[in-house]
Amino acid sequence: MTATQPETTAADRAQTFIDWTKINAKALSVGAAIIVVAALGYWFYARSKEIQATNAEKALMQAKQSMTAGNLALAQSDLQKVFSRYESTPAGVEAAMLLAEIDFDAGKYQDGLTKLQKITGTGAAAASQSTIESLEGDGYAQMGKMAEAAKQYQQAADDTPFEIEKAYQKAKAARAYQSAGDVAKARAIWTDLATDPKGQTMAAEARIRIGELDAQAAKK
Repeated sequence: MTATQPETTAADRAQTFIDWTKINAKALSVGAAIIVVAALGYWFYARSKEIQATNAEKALMQAKQSMTAGNLALAQSDLQKVFSRYESTPAGVEAAMLLAEIDFDAGKYQDGLTKLQKITGTGAAAASQSTIESLEGDGYAQMGKMAEAAKQYQQAADDTPFEIEKAYQKAKAARAYQSAGDVAKARAIWTDLATDPKGQTMAAEARIRIGELDAQAAKK
């Protein structure tokens, strides 16, 4: 009896599993159906996003061709369509940035800023966040709001992973702070750029700017 005990136990367990499966067959079928539907739903969603991104890139390319041809009115119209239809794609974000630059060139600074503010912080804009913030800084600078411009340039510096770009944006922030009359913040950034090995691309200008600030302070 002892020798056959394991076999009996295994058989009992197998029978129990079969009985459980029969009893819960409906529930198992429903569960499997839910998994299949969810998988299909995800596939359709991913495929839809892929198609949308492809169409957005094609539309953006067409708008850029109009810009290259010198047809600014058509380019602006095409870019607006890309931005309106595909705002949640990288192409839609780039269209918004190009439209903002066109607005800035036309003196419509607030219109350009509004477009940039609409895309900043979105998922589609993640890879371009630093560039968007720098453009916002340009918009504020052209409006004469140098303190606001400086903050945007500083944020752009913080958000870029590239050291050369980081130094470049810090320099823009320092110039803007200097123009805004905030000598303390300007000096702090220039000093950092002059001494930090990672900021050497802007070190020469930084030393010149520090000299200017020292000269101004000596005259007072």
